[in-house]
Amino acid sequence: MAQILGFIYMVFLMMSNFGKNTKQILFMQTISFFFKTIHYYLLGGISGFLTSLISMIRNLIFYKIKQSKIWVVVFIIIYLIIGIITLKSIYTLLPVLATITYTLIINYDNPKYLRYGMIITSISWLIYNIYIISCSGIILQSATLITNIIAIIKLDKKKDIPYNINKER
Repeated sequence: MAQILGFIYMVFLMMSNFGKNTKQILFMQTISFFFKTIHYYLLGGISGFLTSLISMIRNLIFYKIKQSKIWVVVFIIIYLIIGIITLKSIYTLLPVLATITYTLIINYDNPKYLRYGMIITSISWLIYNIYIISCSGIILQSATLITNIIAIIKLDKKKDIPYNINKER
C-alpha cells in the first residue's frame, strides 16, 4: 500500500512541475504531500513523515495567503525541531534540509525558482528514499528530476534564448 501511495504522490508532484504560476504549483504539491505523508508513515520514515505533514500545512497556508517572512521563519523553526527530535543519522536530516530549502524557495513568486528549487529538494529526497528503501520514492524522485529538467527546458530555458537566434535568415 505504501508503494502505491508513493506512485500517486509521484503523479501529482510531476504534474505540479508544469504549473504556470506559483498557486498552481502549490495546489498540486499540497495534494501530492497528502499521499507522501501517508507513504512515509507506512514505511516508518518518521522524519519524512513529519516534514511532509508540516509541508502540506505550509503549502495550504502559502496557497491561501501571501507568504511572509514570519511564516517562513515559523516553518523553518518547526523543521529544525523535527530534525532534532528525529535525528538518527545524516540521512534523517535530508528531509529537513530539503523542506527548509524549499520553504525559502517558495517565498519567491517565480515558477522558475520553484522548478530549480525542486531539483535540489528532489536530490535530497532521492537519497533519503534510498536510505529508507522506498522503491516508489526512488522512482518518484528520479522521475521528478527528469520532469523538472524537461519543464526547465520547455518553460524556462526557451525564454532565456534571444528571439533572433531561432530565426532563419
